[in-house]
Amino acid sequence: MLYTSTARRMGTIAIGLAAFAVQMGHAETTQTATEEGQLQEMPELTMASHFIGVPYNCSGVSVSIINPELSQKRGIETLTGALSQTPGVFNLDCGGTWQRGSVSNTVIRGMNRETYTLTMIDGMRISDVNMSGNKMLGITNLFTVGHAEVVKGAQGAVFGSGAIGGVVSMDTPQGTDEQITRIFTEVGSFGTFNSHLTSSGKIDKLSYFVGLGYETTENDPTIYNDIYTNRTGMNDFRQWQGAVRLNYEVNDKVNVDFTYRGVDSYLEYPTPYVDYNSWPATIDPHLYNTEDRNHSNLVTAKINAELNDTWTTSFMLGYYNMNYSVHTPEYDFQPNMMSNRRTQIEWRNALKWNDTWTTVAGIAWDRSDYKSANNYVCKDEWQSTLAFFAEQMWSPTESFDASLALRLEHDSVWNNHFTWRYSNSWKVTGKDSPTRIFASVGTGFRAPTYFERHVHAYGYIGNPNLDISESISGDIGIEQKLGENHSMTVTGFWTRIEDEIGESYQGVWPNSYSTFENYSHCTSYGVELAFKGEFNDAWNSGYTANYTFTMPKRNEAGKYATRQMANTARHTINAELHTSPTEKLTLGIGATAAMKRTDYNYEPLDGFFTARLFARYQLTDNVQLHARIENLFDQNYIMTNDYNFGPRQARGLGFFGGVTIEF
Repeated sequence: MLYTSTARRMGTIAIGLAAFAVQMGHAETTQTATEEGQLQEMPELTMASHFIGVPYNCSGVSVSIINPELSQKRGIETLTGALSQTPGVFNLDCGGTWQRGSVSNTVIRGMNRETYTLTMIDGMRISDVNMSGNKMLGITNLFTVGHAEVVKGAQGAVFGSGAIGGVVSMDTPQGTDEQITRIFTEVGSFGTFNSHLTSSGKIDKLSYFVGLGYETTENDPTIYNDIYTNRTGMNDFRQWQGAVRLNYEVNDKVNVDFTYRGVDSYLEYPTPYVDYNSWPATIDPHLYNTEDRNHSNLVTAKINAELNDTWTTSFMLGYYNMNYSVHTPEYDFQPNMMSNRRTQIEWRNALKWNDTWTTVAGIAWDRSDYKSANNYVCKDEWQSTLAFFAEQMWSPTESFDASLALRLEHDSVWNNHFTWRYSNSWKVTGKDSPTRIFASVGTGFRAPTYFERHVHAYGYIGNPNLDISESISGDIGIEQKLGENHSMTVTGFWTRIEDEIGESYQGVWPNSYSTFENYSHCTSYGVELAFKGEFNDAWNSGYTANYTFTMPKRNEAGKYATRQMANTARHTINAELHTSPTEKLTLGIGATAAMKRTDYNYEPLDGFFTARLFARYQLTDNVQLHARIENLFDQNYIMTNDYNFGPRQARGLGFFGGVTIEF
């Protein structure tokens, strides 16, 4: 049974906390209003953890909000870089191999598979059966991201299939009354060049944002030094990335929103030749070039309307296409090509009955068409999903908020599936309390991917008889203000997945292959600690520090009854300190570390520590100079092991600098 005694206890804790908070919430508030400038006095909304925007400190869901503009000021320019600084997330900048252009191995609270993290862009589900969400996370720059959130835990009730470990949601920036154009240019180590142009503003009732960027890098070919000598020019990455957002206010009750995002990327990386006709197998010292091409477009259109004082409604239509190919020209094989076409329609309604009760309900439909072709197989399939969802929000006092979300999905392949989530937030001593307790418990699921069911290439054979994986998770946390400008958050979490889908190896080499099957279950539990603050000194100094301990365990029959899940780390740490010794100069240092790691084959990896420096100088009112040093101590640590390449090492010491012009 999915709902084990541990799961019941988690649910009881959350519901019991809610009941206790209802009684305590009626007590007279004893805390005076906090002073201006104090942390946690946030009008900031969480837009992704519920069906509508909710003030961050009124949500019982564990969510981290990423500010892309602030991240850029601190030398972080990629989405993977920002994710690597997020509590509960194990993610290495530049993707899973720390080479720019590779996929992102985003592990939220020990949930290690790419299909356990759902990617959302402008309200569209990007994660799909070809796992392109994993690719998008790895190559996205922050210059065209306006708001991003990591919603942790099983979120099937809000987002549907794929949200077992959590959700990464982002949107395109919206223009404001301030018209501003930025030109960003940076050059650096590994033949890196990066340039982005963005412009935003508002003309009468029309707000706009336009962004266009190009980057290229040769990455670090020295990672193959121990094996090969002809590495130069074999790790190139090139990418165009653009975004547009237009928002038109028809009147004070109705607005129309349009977004477009496009990506065209190319990654060339070395692949060894393996002679499978000899025993033992031999690897030719020559490396062949493998070409990885990705092209995608995303378009959304949305109408938001306030029909009356009670009822607001939103209707969205979205379309996403992705074409992806992997090709080694020297081999006598056609490219391995995959494509996805997704259409999504969603109608969402919010009914605010009074200050206590708000109901959100709606319907969503999407259809995905999948194609793949190579020398072994040619597939062309589709599936569609119809979902009905609702969330009831309850705020009996200014200090207590609770919600119950439900979702019923009917899939053309997987039939019906029901998910739920309960959450609550309690400000212990009233509206302006320095202490907030939050908790949630919910379910999720993920269907087998198209790759897992139908692949027939590169030593893989799919299994069309796979079942859906189901999960339940819970967390409970406390946020505590420490003085005027400092805060601490401690969160305990737990997740269990039944019928986990994993790889198994069949046959004897050279006739062996990998396939997929449902294992018994896996669990992950642990704790997150997050600290942040600002010092009221002349140098405007501040800091962040995060630590996550997690125990991700996979249970299966056979030799490895219980072992740590692949591509995970039990301990992750990231920290940053910044200061401004003068009004125009900002300096900072950041560090990331991970211990007790495993590779993709469950084998242990040594821990690592890496540091970075960043600086920004306001030369004039319109010109900023910026510089950063990555992998400050040139740490030569292993990212993962590869059965062809052997150990894949991290990119070495790198220097980068540039200029940003604003007008």
